This record gives sequence, structure tokens and C-alpha cells, in this order.
Amino acid sequence: MKQTFNYLLTLLLWGVAIVFGLKRVFPYLFWFLLALHFIELVVTGYRTGRKYGVSAGRSIVMSMIFGFTWWLPLQKQMKAETFDASDFTREG
Repeated sequence: MKQTFNYLLTLLLWGVAIVFGLKRVFPYLFWFLLALHFIELVVTGYRTGRKYGVSAGRSIVMSMIFGFTWWLPLQKQMKAETFDASDFTREG
């Protein structure tokens, strides 16, 4: 639920940035978001997605649209899941 809220909030922010940019009220918000998400993509978003089995295209799209609200929960979820030898043994 929290992640859905974060996604909606991010989409709302993108929407405001696009509208402000088109109306030339405050076009810098759009460019700031674009630059910020591109930096996140290059620094950690793409690498995180690929490390945890997400396709390259999906990693790029999700990082550019949602930024850290996409890759940070993915990192936390995967680090929280601990596996040991019993997870990989055959029963029976």
C-alpha cells in the first residue's frame, strides 16, 4: 500500500512538472526531475534491477519514472529475504 502511494505521488509530481513546463510557469521542475532520475538510473537503478533479475528495459523505465521509490524497496525486500541451504534441498 505504501509503495502504491509513493508511485501515485511520483506520478502526480511528474504531471505537475509537465504541466508547469508546458505552460512555462516553472519549466525547471521537469528538467530537475529528469536529471535526478537519470542520475539515479546510472548510479544505482539499472544495476539494482539487473542484480535482482529485472529486465534491462524495465529497470530503465521504472528508474526514469519512479526513481528511488522503485529501486529502494526492491533492495530492501531482497536483502530482507535470507536463504540458507534448507531452501534448496529436495524433500522426499
